[in-house]
Amino acid sequence: MNVHRAEAVAEPYSTVKLPDGRTLGYLQVGAADGPVVFHFHGHGSSRLEALMLADQAVALGVRVIALDRPGIGRSDPKSGDRLLDWPADVAAAADALNIVRFAVQGMSAGGPYALACAHSIPERLTACALVSAVPPPEIARRTGPRIRRLVWWAANRFPNYLRRRLKEFRPDIPPDEEMVRRRMERVSHWLGGEDERLMHIPQMRAVLARTMMETARQGAAANNDEIARLVRPWGFDVRKIGLEKIFIWHGEADRIMPIEPARRLARALSASRSVFYPDEGHFSVLVNRAGELLSALVPDRG
Repeated sequence: MNVHRAEAVAEPYSTVKLPDGRTLGYLQVGAADGPVVFHFHGHGSSRLEALMLADQAVALGVRVIALDRPGIGRSDPKSGDRLLDWPADVAAAADALNIVRFAVQGMSAGGPYALACAHSIPERLTACALVSAVPPPEIARRTGPRIRRLVWWAANRFPNYLRRRLKEFRPDIPPDEEMVRRRMERVSHWLGGEDERLMHIPQMRAVLARTMMETARQGAAANNDEIARLVRPWGFDVRKIGLEKIFIWHGEADRIMPIEPARRLARALSASRSVFYPDEGHFSVLVNRAGELLSALVPDRG
């Protein structure tokens, strides 16, 4: 696996300027004139996650635009960034790109950001999809394996301790090739199933490694802040989201985001359409089911 230090890699990107002067980085794949899906990457990932969707986006004629969140990849950091700040950034990026309406798709930790858009800018959305998504904290603290419920409770109850531990676990230095290799080997063995199989495919390992390197281009601060942000109350009630077209896609073999919180979230989002795959894991839903996911988000095809 050929991995270099993040600061030395010239990964593909474009940028848009936001009204407050910040730059938002993005990567576009698929058809330049197709219906638009804004893709929100998972935690510890980046806009390069769109590379996993590129082939299906081309085949379906869909325009996928993956955005780096503030402080990640090529996006400028934002002081005091909140989850509910994201919809305004997305709307501003769409305006700058002359896009009126669009779908949003959130992978893992990108799921809460997709839900924030469904809450705040439903008039701009054609659909919202949650892929292996992080659940709201009130669901995560009450559903799923006991140890995970305890972790979510402790993270919410002791935020300063959480921040200290995150800094110890993820120091503010770019990962090197050996660090990425060891991390991927450790994670793939723990995940097992389809996730482990995918991580043993050289091309997929290379893409995942690139996303991991790119997420740390500006250091670890943004990713550490994101964990602290998502375990706290989000600032809106998902049960009150009125968007008519919401999809939940989740693997029953997901070891990162267990299936029970996803089922509870599906019940909270009464208008959602849910598909739970018996043999899929966390990452494999996005990769193995990319065609189904994108087709459902395209007007008149889902």
